[in-house]
This record gives sequence, C-alpha cells and structure tokens, in this order.
Amino acid sequence: MKSTKQLSRLRNVIANVQVHLSVAAHTKVDHGWRSINYVPDFNRFYYILEGEGQLTIDGITYRPKPGQLFVMPAGIRQSYSVVNENTFSKYWCHFTAQIGDMDLFKLLKLPHFIDVSNHDHLIQLFQRLIHYQESKDFTAIIMQRSVLLEIVSVFLEGSLQGQYEHQLHYDANHRMHKIQTVLKYIDQHLDQNITVQEMAELVHFHPNYFIRYFNEMMGVTPIQYVHQMKMEKAKYMLTATDDSVSEISRALGMELCFFSRVFKKHTGLPPSGYRKMF
Repeated sequence: MKSTKQLSRLRNVIANVQVHLSVAAHTKVDHGWRSINYVPDFNRFYYILEGEGQLTIDGITYRPKPGQLFVMPAGIRQSYSVVNENTFSKYWCHFTAQIGDMDLFKLLKLPHFIDVSNHDHLIQLFQRLIHYQESKDFTAIIMQRSVLLEIVSVFLEGSLQGQYEHQLHYDANHRMHKIQTVLKYIDQHLDQNITVQEMAELVHFHPNYFIRYFNEMMGVTPIQYVHQMKMEKAKYMLTATDDSVSEISRALGMELCFFSRVFKKHTGLPPSGYRKMF
C-alpha cells in the first residue's frame, strides 16, 4: 500500500488539474469501427456497457468487458476494432487533462482500465456530460468541466483500489523528478519561511527560470503552491488540535497577521471563524 506521504504528494500534484471536453456521446459502434496505430493529441474514456471489441494501448491488447472504464491517453499509439457481430455499446468522451503543460495521464502512470463499482453513478455522470455538452445554458461549459472532473476522479479513485494500486505512480522523467524534489522539500519544511531562492537552488535553476518552470509543471507559482500547502496544514490543525491561531501561525513559519490574511484569502474565512464552523 502506498504511504500517506506518497498519496499526499500525488493529491497535491493533481489539485491543479485543468480539464477540457471535446466531445461526449453514447454509441452502439458499427461493424466498420476500426483505427490502427493512431496517436491522438487528446485522451479518451470508453465506458463499456455491453458487447465485444478490441483495444490496443501502447502495445498491450485488451478485450474490454462490460463495467470497465478504459482510458486511452494522448500521445500513445493505440488501435481499436470490432471482433464479431456483437459490437460495443459504450459511453465515451474525448478530452484533455493538464497540470501546467503536462498531461495528467503522462504525469501519473495509471492502469489503462478500472472495474467500475457503481455502474449507475457513472452512467449518470456520462448522461450529464452529454446533456451539458448540448446545453446552451450560460454555465454549461463550467458544468461540463465539473462533471468531467468527477469522471476523472472516479478513474483515479479506482486506480487506488485493490489490484491496480501498485500501478499508480509518478512518471519518473527528468523534469518531474526535479519537481518531486521541490515538493518533498516543501512538505518537509512547512514550518519555515520557504523562499523561491532556496527552492531554485535545490534543482540548480536561476530563480526567474525556476518560477516559470514550476508554473508550467504545476499550474501555479512556487509561492502559491507553498501557501496552498501551508493552508491545508492549517485547516487540519484548526480542526484536529487545540492549538491557538498564534501557535499555528508560528508552526507554519508565518507572522500572525500575514497568516490570517493568507488563510482568509484561501478559505474565505478567518482562522477563528473556520475553527468555529467545523
């Protein structure tokens, strides 16, 4: 099982994911459904309702079963085809999921499919996704993204369960290794006043370049990320301990006034108000 620290870092990484839907539909595929060695620049979800077919993703061939949710990641060679007269009925969508300039499914090495535990719930999500895609409502695009994020969350949660759990990890490429080094340092030094200079020195970058690099990878600036992590710890301490607001601010390496200002900006409530609420 993954450690709490590992899961915490994974959680922090995906917190800034941005999604965009291209198209979503329910289809009973015809007998001409076939594409070989295609490399798309978008991700696909296929949720299999019934029927048979074949998917090949990054050299691995699958025969999906009803109740399985497959992801076919962007930038990966893939093929699909029918195998007999009993063709797939499926919900599907094409979408992007980015953290900074990195694709979520390249950044996290995930299984290509999960067995869905709540069939009705996922069907409802796809139906809502299709509804908001077709809607002319002012907020339809926002609702699309909200539902798509929930489907992505279903896939990520499923990837943490049982036989798939060992497969969920960071892509160990050089760029992400540097970010992991910084994230680990931040996690271990939340009680201190962490500066851009010291974070940049960890990975041997000039501070100005490091800010751009971190922003591209994580979707937020280094200091914004540090404040996010400090405020997450502050919320925990306010609800799980009896420490005073002053003690919590000191434990996070922040002056009391500055801590209170950042906390209110992050949550919409002053620290004392947040504690009373929860």
